[in-house]
Amino acid sequence: MRIKMKLQNLFCALLLGISMVGCADNGERDAEMLYSRAAKSFDCQQYSLAKLQADSIKILYPKAFEVRADALRLLLRIDHAESVTGLSYTDSLLAVNRERVAPLVEGLYLDKDVRYQDVGTYYSPNYRSEKNMGRTYVRPQVDEQGKHTIVAFRYGAPIEAHTLRFTAPDAAYVEVQATSQPYQMSDALGRTERTDFTPSPLGSVGSFVSLNKGNNIKVTLVGHKGTAQIPFSKADVAAFLQVYELAMVLNAIGELEKQHDELTRRIDFLARRMQSDSINQSE
Repeated sequence: MRIKMKLQNLFCALLLGISMVGCADNGERDAEMLYSRAAKSFDCQQYSLAKLQADSIKILYPKAFEVRADALRLLLRIDHAESVTGLSYTDSLLAVNRERVAPLVEGLYLDKDVRYQDVGTYYSPNYRSEKNMGRTYVRPQVDEQGKHTIVAFRYGAPIEAHTLRFTAPDAAYVEVQATSQPYQMSDALGRTERTDFTPSPLGSVGSFVSLNKGNNIKVTLVGHKGTAQIPFSKADVAAFLQVYELAMVLNAIGELEKQHDELTRRIDFLARRMQSDSINQSE
C-alpha cells in the first residue's frame, strides 16, 4: 500500500514538473514545433493544412507571443499565396471564355451606333426590324455586357402582354415576366406591340429551350387582353440558343473580371502588410 502511494506521489510530482516547465516557457517549445510543421506545409504548398496549424498556435499557445507573431506573419503569406494562385486560375478562365466570344458572335448583328451608344446589342440579323414588319415574333438578344433580353413583337391589336411562356410537348413549361410595360409602334402596315422580358435567373429559359431543342416548343404571349401564339421554328431555336450561350459566356467574363480586380487589390494589400510587417497580436 505504501509502495502504491509512493508511486502515485511520484507520478503526480512528474506531472507537476512537466506542467511547471510548460508554464515556465509559456508553451514556446510546443508552439515552435507546431510552427515548424506549419512552415513546412506552406513550403509544400499545402496551404489549408498550413493555415490550420498556424491558427492552432493562436488558440493553443496564447502566451507564446513571439511564435504567435511568426504564425500571424505566416498566415499573411498563406493568404497572399492563395490569392496569387486564385488570380492565376481566374486569369486562365478569363482567357478561355474570351476565346469563346468570337465564334459565338459570328453571324450575329451588332446593333450599335457609336455616336451615342457605349453598349451595343447582339441578335440574329433575321430579326432586324425592317425585315419583320407586320410580323409577330420573339427576338432573343444580349448586349455587350451580357444582359440577356427576349423581345416579343405582337402585330395587330395590343393585348397588353405581361408573360412569355415556353411549353414543351409534354406540357412542361417555363414563364418569363415582362420587365417593363409594353409599348406600341406604328408603321405603314399597322400597329405592333413590343414587350421586353429579362430571364431571371439567366439560365431559366435557355436551359429549357436547350433541353427541348429537338421538340416542337410552343411560345405563347399572355396579356391582360388575350393571348397570342408566336412561331418558333428550328431556325428560331438555333438563334435563341446562340444568343443564350453568348449571354452565359459574357456573364461569366463579367464575374471573372470582378474576381480578377478583387484578387489584385487583395494581393496588393497583403504585399503592403507583409512589407510593413504590420502584425496585430489581437488578430
